[in-house]
Amino acid sequence: MKKLLLLIFPILLMAQTPFILTGIKKVYPMVEINTKEVPQSYKDDFVSKLTAMTKNLNIDTTGYSPRPLVIQITTSSVADTLVYKTALIMGEEMRRLDDDEEVFAITYQMSDVIEPDDLKEELYESVDFLLEQFADQYVEDNQ
Repeated sequence: MKKLLLLIFPILLMAQTPFILTGIKKVYPMVEINTKEVPQSYKDDFVSKLTAMTKNLNIDTTGYSPRPLVIQITTSSVADTLVYKTALIMGEEMRRLDDDEEVFAITYQMSDVIEPDDLKEELYESVDFLLEQFADQYVEDNQ
C-alpha cells in the first residue's frame, strides 16, 4: 500500500487542477458578465477567445452541447476595494453512483481575482490566462 501511495502522490502533484479533461470533444461556449461594472460589449470578444481556444484544441463548438464551457465575470468587495473575479467553468449532467440520480456537476473550474488599474486590459489578460491554463491541461491530459 505504501508503494502505491508513493507512485500516485507525485502524479497528483503534477496535475494542474483536480479535474480531468480527457475525452472532451464538444462544448457549448458561453460568457456570463454578472456585474454592471463590466460592459456587456466585452462578451463578444470573450466568446471569440473561447471559441478560438477550443478550435485550436479541436473541440467542437458548433450547435448545442449539454456541456457548457463558461467564462464568468463577477465583482466583490474586499474591505473597501472592488475586485473582479474571472472564472472558467465547465459543467455537465452526471449520474450519482450511489443513487443513480441525475445532477448537474462542475467538471472543471479555475478562477482569477484582479484589482485592476486598467479594467479592460487586465480583464482581457485574466481571461487569456484562464484559457491558457485550460488549454495546457487539456493538451497534457489528452497526450
